[in-house]
Amino acid sequence: MTHAEADAEARRRNGEADGPGLWAAKRGDGDDWRVVHLVGGGLQRTKPTGAHVESRPKPPEPSDPRPAIFQNIPPYGGAG
Repeated sequence: MTHAEADAEARRRNGEADGPGLWAAKRGDGDDWRVVHLVGGGLQRTKPTGAHVESRPKPPEPSDPRPAIFQNIPPYGGAG
């Protein structure tokens, strides 16, 4: 069985399954693939919940508008 065939079979079995665990493709000897049933605590397919929202990147912090003499830049300040 090829990887694509094993993956398709695992997806098919996961779509039909109502019991615990899930089906997955596992590589055997060489390029031989097989479908295995994984059962254990916390092994289950999860469905997405809610909306997927990406946060926008924060804008760069503006430079200090104060005159250089009052900024925390050496030699007049900040070196200590």
